Amino acid sequence: MISTVTSAKFYVKLALSRILLQSRDNMTAYQLHHLNFLKIAYNNFIKQEPFTLEEITAEEEQFILDFQQLIHEFENGAEHVYADGEVFLERAFRMYPQLAHLIARDLLWYFGGNCLHNMADVELEKFQQLDELRFAAEEKEEEFDYINSRASVFGQN
Repeated sequence: MISTVTSAKFYVKLALSRILLQSRDNMTAYQLHHLNFLKIAYNNFIKQEPFTLEEITAEEEQFILDFQQLIHEFENGAEHVYADGEVFLERAFRMYPQLAHLIARDLLWYFGGNCLHNMADVELEKFQQLDELRFAAEEKEEEFDYINSRASVFGQN
C-alpha cells in the first residue's frame, strides 16, 4: 500500500510555495539562465496533477522535496549539482513523462550525461553551436546574450 500525505492542501501551501526567479551574485549569466529554467520547471510542476491532488503519495512528496533541494544546491554552487541534476531529470522523465514538456530542453543539455538521450540529434547540434558561440564570446571577454543567441541558433528570431 502506498502511503499518502493526507494534508495535501496544507502541504501545497507551505512546502510547494513557488520558487521565485532571482539573481545570484556569484553566478555567471549562463548559470543564472539555467537556474531560472529550473525554477520555471519547478513552478510549472507544482501546478500539475498529481501535485495538486488532495492526497499525494510519499514518492510524489519526495520528488518535490528533491526538486527543491536541487534548486537550493544549484543556488549555493554545490559541486555535485551537475550529477544530481542529471539524475533528477532522468527521474522526472521516467516518473512523469506527461510533464516532461515542462522542463526546458536547455536543462537537458546543461546537465548532460544520460539527459542527452532525451534530445534529438538536431537539438544536440544546435546546443553545441550555442556553446561554441558562448565560448568564443568568453575568449574575447565579451558579454554573451544567451537568450538572443539561443533564439538565433534555433531560428526563433
